[in-house]
Amino acid sequence: MLLTGNLIPLFDLAHARLMKSIGLVMISGFLFLAFPSPASAQFWKDWFKKKPEERGVLGGKDKLEERIKSRTLDDGEDARPLILVDSAASDKREIRKKKAKKRMFYGAMTKKAFIKRQKGRKQSYEFFYYLKKGDDIQPFVKDIYWYHKVKRKIMVGAIPPKDKLFAKILHGPYRKVTEGKVEEEGIYYFGAKHGRWMYEKAQGDEMIVLEKEKFYKGHPKESQFTYFDTEKTKIKEVVPVRNGEKHGEYCLFSSTGNLLSEGKYEYNVKVGKWTDYFDTNKRKIKRQLQYAKNWEEKNFKPYTLVLFDEKGKVVYDKAVEDKKKPADRKPDPTTEF
Repeated sequence: MLLTGNLIPLFDLAHARLMKSIGLVMISGFLFLAFPSPASAQFWKDWFKKKPEERGVLGGKDKLEERIKSRTLDDGEDARPLILVDSAASDKREIRKKKAKKRMFYGAMTKKAFIKRQKGRKQSYEFFYYLKKGDDIQPFVKDIYWYHKVKRKIMVGAIPPKDKLFAKILHGPYRKVTEGKVEEEGIYYFGAKHGRWMYEKAQGDEMIVLEKEKFYKGHPKESQFTYFDTEKTKIKEVVPVRNGEKHGEYCLFSSTGNLLSEGKYEYNVKVGKWTDYFDTNKRKIKRQLQYAKNWEEKNFKPYTLVLFDEKGKVVYDKAVEDKKKPADRKPDPTTEF
């Protein structure tokens, strides 16, 4: 009993000291909140001045998806863990896109060139690009444009063997400028006209648009294409279409890419000379047909100008037959009526 009596004052003393400590802690917390330090006060002032989206982990994202992405859930839901790695990989660095080279078009490097023409006091320039390496051309196209480095002239058509050393395939933007005014402008794609082409002519101080054309790799953009394969890599036939009518250059190819037939349409009417070829890469003429001179001669009946066999021997020549007497002439082999 004496021992117990002596311990009671000790417990009372410990309890009093504990309550005193708790009171001091509460008072300190109240003073910290009511009278924060200068640094802490400045932090909260700056925080409230920020826009909601700039307040970081304390909130500010309007949508749940945005808070999840930024790991800043502040509405009582469990946020995804935020892991900080002290490494260069954790830095948010802007990924710079590689700039396309100025002389690269459709994945091919080119070289810039120009041609200057002087006619009296009038100067004209042609600005263009040609393939820097290789002589790749757009297949299944009749009109291929190329630059002759010695003659300094833009040519069109097949490249003669004697000129291959000096021929450069046009590829990229093209402009023709006369007296500071653009008269012709377009794009070449591996030697073929591509995209929109415009032709203008000066009339006083103004430029008048003469014609606008749209091409797709050498053919009118509205053209009807048929192919040998489902991947559409081997063209079989190109029917030129403009404004819903057959108008322009027609082409027919073999499965090996050789030209079999070519001609021209004007408003759904075949005009001029049409030529058929044997299936060889040398373009050996099989026959030539003559159609109406223009689309207005709709009742014109075509006739054969010349016909060859596979060995190149003339089978029929209208110019020769017309000189013979009517009774001695060979019959016209034309079947297109």
